[in-house]
Amino acid sequence: METKVGDTVRSILNGIEYQVKKIVERMVVLESQDGKSQILTEVDNLTFFYKKEEEKTV
Repeated sequence: METKVGDTVRSILNGIEYQVKKIVERMVVLESQDGKSQILTEVDNLTFFYKKEEEKTV
């Protein structure tokens, strides 16, 4: 999964959507859409535990 800052991903474990806030080397900071929680994980974990949300067109 090619990931960049600003992408939206959904956890396959709990269904919560997160936005990619920062990528440093192999680490990624994810922030929940409501801004109340953040997760620090490795880039490789995104493939296993998250599904990239497609951009929504209006």
